[in-house]
Amino acid sequence: MWFNVIISSLLVITLIYLMLARMAAERLARTHHEQKCDFFAHHPVQKGDIVFLGDSITDGARWDELFPGLPVKNRGINADTTRGVLARLDSILPGQPAAIFLLIGTNDLPWFMFRSDHDILETYAAILERCRRESPSTQIFVQSILPRARGYAKRIQRLNVELEKLARRFGYPFVNLFPHFADREGQIRPELSNDRLHLMAIGYDLWVEQIKPLIANLSPTTLVEEVTS
Repeated sequence: MWFNVIISSLLVITLIYLMLARMAAERLARTHHEQKCDFFAHHPVQKGDIVFLGDSITDGARWDELFPGLPVKNRGINADTTRGVLARLDSILPGQPAAIFLLIGTNDLPWFMFRSDHDILETYAAILERCRRESPSTQIFVQSILPRARGYAKRIQRLNVELEKLARRFGYPFVNLFPHFADREGQIRPELSNDRLHLMAIGYDLWVEQIKPLIANLSPTTLVEEVTS
């Protein structure tokens, strides 16, 4: 009897601890999100900019170093989701950027986000609809969700199929990064990430290889040679 009481008490304590830890993490994420959005509001996107829009995977790159001399802006935010991106388009679309490279969705996937594929795709469609309506001259590149741990593989591949259809529906190019980053089991290749989610330098180099021709086509003639060299 006492054994059962002790086990039950430990389970309750563990659950309380996990709930408190989750609440603390969410509070930190909200604070960070507000800080980044405030910075972006004070340093707005301008006409001709090339915007990298997404979550921590995007935020982790020094895009100005990867594409030196080009008017690139990093608009990635740690832990951001499709809903988060939709909510902050007001700081991006009024600038009428030349292009947006959109990579978002992986943070919508964990079970505790309670988001179905249908919900994610609806929000994604709302993002693309606003882009088309509010900045019609901007070229939107819809990038596939990158692989992560094996448990997410099938869902990510299923979502990427739908994202490609969605991009086609809106007339935007779909950049399928997934096969370049995934191993045979659909998880991220171990040399590209040290936590099965975020990218190491070699991962960003691989990403650049895939989008460099797209960037070059957007760039002024004087910069094309620099990008492709």
